[in-house]
Amino acid sequence: MGKRRAEKNVFGFEGSYIRILDKIFDILALGFLWILCSIPIITVGASSTALYYAMVKCVKNQDGYISREFFRSLKKNFIQATVIWGLILAVSFLLQLNIGILMAKTSGYFGLFFICFYAAASVYLLLAASYVFPALSRFDMKAGWFLKLSLYMVVKYFGTTLALLLILVCTAALIFKIPILVFFIPGPVAFIISDFLEQILKKHEPKEQTFSSCIH
Repeated sequence: MGKRRAEKNVFGFEGSYIRILDKIFDILALGFLWILCSIPIITVGASSTALYYAMVKCVKNQDGYISREFFRSLKKNFIQATVIWGLILAVSFLLQLNIGILMAKTSGYFGLFFICFYAAASVYLLLAASYVFPALSRFDMKAGWFLKLSLYMVVKYFGTTLALLLILVCTAALIFKIPILVFFIPGPVAFIISDFLEQILKKHEPKEQTFSSCIH
């Protein structure tokens, strides 16, 4: 009798194992949704915003259904996120173009200096993007404000920025080593990143705007 009761507690719907498995499923499912909605490339910004929104609301706060909240955020923030993502892509393209031209047509310390400068700017832009879409999922501001805030956060929270860089580098290395992981790793990475960013975003939350008002 005692053994049967113990099994019921472990494997019942209220059991800790079931809750853990349910959370893992939600994390992986959100990663798949992100991949699916990022296929057109131009939608990566909106998809990333929706991923962060649903990850925090549904997985961390256990409020709502992941697919409904994901597509709700995707629709709500689509235009603004796509504009921001388009700007990031355009600037990234120009930076990489300059690096390519310098590598092909210059030599010596002068060329090396500017190659390093543009490479550093590319990394800085990538890290700013890691802040901008989570911020977009939380706040209702103009696109320019989000860009300024994300550029500021990269420097202001340098320790977190280094952690994000390490996470992104490790993720890229894992996918390069084991390509199949591209289908399974986006969700867990977003979950880990949200642990770092939620503490920061709360500091910039307007006093009259609570978290619940941001996500409902």
